[in-house]
Order: sequence, then C-alpha cells, then structure tokens
Amino acid sequence: MKRIEYASGDIVNTYGIAYVSELPFVIISNVKRRKAIFKCTCGKEFVSLIRDVTYNKRTSCGCKKGNKPEQLLEGSFINGVKFLKSLGTFKRAQRGIFQCPLCNKEWESSIANIKEDKTKSCCGVKRGWSKSQWMKLSKTAKLYKVRLYNDDESFIKIGITTKTIEARFRTVPYNFEVLKVIEGESGYIFDLELRCKKYFKKYSYKPLINFKGESECYIK
Repeated sequence: MKRIEYASGDIVNTYGIAYVSELPFVIISNVKRRKAIFKCTCGKEFVSLIRDVTYNKRTSCGCKKGNKPEQLLEGSFINGVKFLKSLGTFKRAQRGIFQCPLCNKEWESSIANIKEDKTKSCCGVKRGWSKSQWMKLSKTAKLYKVRLYNDDESFIKIGITTKTIEARFRTVPYNFEVLKVIEGESGYIFDLELRCKKYFKKYSYKPLINFKGESECYIK
C-alpha cells in the first residue's frame, strides 16, 4: 500500500481532525505502525495511530466520543457575536474566545450560550438591551408580530431581532405563524417595539411553557 503523506494542517478525516506532525513509529503485534500528533476540532492536540484517524476510527481527542465535533470558522459570527478561536471542550461543553459586540473586548464564553442567545456580550447584558446597544449590534433590525400556538394555547408575541424569524423561533416550544414583520434602522425599530408593547400591555399573557421572551406575549 502506498505510504500516505500529510502536511501540517491537513484535514485527514471526515471529522475535521488536522495533522500536526509525525512521531516515531510503534510496533504492535510485530507490525510497524505510524503515529502522529493531531489537532481536534475543539483545539486540543492528541496522539494517535495515523491509520486510526485516517479511517475515522478516531473521531476526536475524546471530548465528544462517538460524536462528530462541530467545526467553527474563526472570524465567523454566531448570533451577531464574532467567534475568534476555540478553547477546547471542558465537561462536554465547547468554549471559545469571542469579541464583544458592544465594547470590542475579547472574552471567554460557552459556545452553546452564544448559540442559544443566553449570552450576548461581556458587558453583563443578557436581556433588556438599551437602544444604543441595539444600534451598535446591528444597523438594521426586525420588529415581528407572530402567533404562537399548540393544541392548548394560542397567543401573540411581539419582539425585535436581528436574525431571521425562522432562526429566532427555532428553539421556542410552540408552533408559530408570522403575522407582521417590519424591518428598518435599529433605533427606529427599537422605538416602534416600545410603542407596541405599551399599547398591548393590558393584554399581557403568561404562556404555560417557559421560554426566552415569554414576557412579551399577549392574548389575541
């Protein structure tokens, strides 16, 4: 069989594991086996037989045994927050370095918290953003009015987002029907949302199922 040669940084299998450098071979059952240092998608380096990684027997450094690790591109954005680099996986949670969209400082966070919109910045802002913070996050935003429903409930939710409506309600535990979407400059949309909430305040509704944004719901 032809000897496989890799260059440092080459992705060597379908799980995104990168080759770093080769080590002295080992003898297993009187057969020479090539060994090398590899880099997992979580950022950690580990040692393995080259053939095990090449043929997908090793899927990670051990951070996600049996699961395909998620690959994140440095410089990409997750919910409007810039991802800078991976810090690896700790207690089965991927962590990374992000750039704060408000103060531009670098800070460490759980990648899951950024994806699930639980953490938005290093400035302690998780919900109830100010007008200036919305304007700094994005030049444009969307004001939406949707109907959330299931077999037992049907109510209205009003809110503001910089994402698509589909992405905003992907993790909400209700079916949704889009009733109205207005897109415009962030400051204008922020003010419009406040006016709408003030008008609908007397129709406030508490959903039976908890979810992020449940305080912005109203009876039809």
